[in-house]
Amino acid sequence: MRINTDYVHALDGRLRIKVPEVKNASDKARQVESQLNCLEGVTQVSANPTTGNVLILYNPDYVKQSNIIKALWDLGCLQSDGAAAQKPQTWSNAGSESLMERVAGSVAQSVLEIALTRFVTALI
Repeated sequence: MRINTDYVHALDGRLRIKVPEVKNASDKARQVESQLNCLEGVTQVSANPTTGNVLILYNPDYVKQSNIIKALWDLGCLQSDGAAAQKPQTWSNAGSESLMERVAGSVAQSVLEIALTRFVTALI
C-alpha cells in the first residue's frame, strides 16, 4: 500500500507530514490534533488547514513514527484512493520501502542543508 502524501520530514522526536485530508479542512485539522495528542509520548501536534501540514513532536522512547502514521491512517488520513480496506504501511512491513526511502531522503536533505549552512557561515 502506498500512503497518499507527497511530503514527509522526519527526525527523531519530530515528524512533519503533509496530510491532504487536513488541507482546507479546519474541522479535520482539529480532529487530528485532538486524537494525536491522546497518544502516549506525543507532546505537541499542530495541524495547519492552510498548508495541510501536520507537525508532531513526540518522545521516541514512548511512541514510534509508525504508530503516529497508523493513527493518522485510522483517522482516515493518508489513504490512497480505494485503499481503505488495505493494511496501513509501517516501518516493518515489506511494502514500506517507498515511505522509508522518502523519509531517508528528507533526513539526508536536512543534514546537507545544515552542513551547507555551517560551511557558508564559516566562510563569512
